[in-house]
Amino acid sequence: MVGPTNTLELVAVGDVSLAGPEGLDPFAHVARYLRRGDIVFGNLECAFCETGEAAEKEIVLRAAPARALHLQQAGFQIVNVANNHALDFGAAGLRQTLTTLRERGIRTIGTGPRLSDGGHVILQHDGVKVGFLAYCETDRHAPGHTDLLSPIDPAVMLEQLHDLKPHCHAVIVSLHWGIEYTYYPSPSQIELARELVGNGAGLVLGHHPLVLQGMETIGTGLIAYSLGSFQFHPRRQQSRQSLLLRVRIGPRGIERYRAVPVLVDEEDRPRLVHREGRRKTLQFLERISAPIRQDRITEKWWFEQTAPEYLRVNLRAWITRVRKYGLRHLTPFLRWLLSTFTLKCCLGLWRTRRSV
Repeated sequence: MVGPTNTLELVAVGDVSLAGPEGLDPFAHVARYLRRGDIVFGNLECAFCETGEAAEKEIVLRAAPARALHLQQAGFQIVNVANNHALDFGAAGLRQTLTTLRERGIRTIGTGPRLSDGGHVILQHDGVKVGFLAYCETDRHAPGHTDLLSPIDPAVMLEQLHDLKPHCHAVIVSLHWGIEYTYYPSPSQIELARELVGNGAGLVLGHHPLVLQGMETIGTGLIAYSLGSFQFHPRRQQSRQSLLLRVRIGPRGIERYRAVPVLVDEEDRPRLVHREGRRKTLQFLERISAPIRQDRITEKWWFEQTAPEYLRVNLRAWITRVRKYGLRHLTPFLRWLLSTFTLKCCLGLWRTRRSV
């Protein structure tokens, strides 16, 4: 029988790639804080493999399977693999990643029907059961691979959420989505996250933007639109800001939470931030959360905010691919360039430049 005093603490973090110098424990400065959690969760942004052919893209991420030991020693029990680096070394690389994690006792979520039986995981502590679901934007990050990774499909997600909810005290949904280096979720992301909470999700965790995004509570549900890069090589200074999210969960779901500021150091290792740095990070989090909570994010405004970084990052990536891998990437590049989303970004950038 689970009583009101039965609780567990979830510690959730953002993107993890096991990057950094060999011989250094990437979690050395935060391991004792991670291990305080009864369940530790992160978004794994690399392949643990020695096989597979590298994808033809600007950046591919791979770590030696032996480095999965660092995840185990830091206390990670579950990771999301539904993201844009899961298939950097193809299906073979993903399968070896799953095998490597399983051998370390680390559960995975986010795989599609070819690699998963139920699409969800339930973990338990002190009688409290927590269910996990994970999805990614496969149309952008893994086109043609919905059988390997779980796609963001609202109808399917809601159905799976309804099926899982009766078996858990809380359901956590991990979403790999959004635009890199953008501090705000889109109106459609906000709508989907709120719909998930309205249908029983206790916690929605966002990944991929590589920077922090705002947070909001809806009833007893909590939405963290992006936890940022936790242990990841930052290509922008703003990617060094991150969070360690501590969430207390009881028989009635989410009871309370605390956002603990983190900074990724020069060795790609996260460290807790104290005093003035902590205050500034929490103030920044409040500032970027306000437009979400006040429903001030419109599509027009969002594209104006998103356009500069999105166009810069993606143009560089496409040019790199065409130069490195040849003209066969020219057609998909032109398809991206003429897509509705890219054209809306161009209009947003034009409006921004015109108003200056």
